Amino acid sequence: MKFQYLNFDHEQDYLEMRRNMPEHYRFNKEFLSVIFLMAGNEELNRKIEPYFDVNKGEFDTLEMFEEQDFSSGLRVLALLAVNLFNANEKVDPLQLMSLDDVNFKLAMNAIILRRHGMSTEYRINAEDF
Repeated sequence: MKFQYLNFDHEQDYLEMRRNMPEHYRFNKEFLSVIFLMAGNEELNRKIEPYFDVNKGEFDTLEMFEEQDFSSGLRVLALLAVNLFNANEKVDPLQLMSLDDVNFKLAMNAIILRRHGMSTEYRINAEDF
């Protein structure tokens, strides 16, 4: 099963965030699932970014939830980001089902990415030969 981006902009933002990560985190499923969520929701990105330090490998979730005001849907995505990163927060499936269609798709695909990661294989298009 392969994860899917919401749209072209989501893919480009995700790939740019991934490029800016230290190389040793670029295939880390925990980090990738968080930036996948961040790249797919601009407001979530703004609220998580100050607390998620990919260079140090840290996510200050306690401070984030103390300082940030999340709407109910955004809070579910933030809880999911933390859960996928280190399981310090729990997310009930019913909470995920309360998301609008776009954020539900984003959440499900972040879960798929966390489960399967990104392929490291190099593919050559047969038409190139």
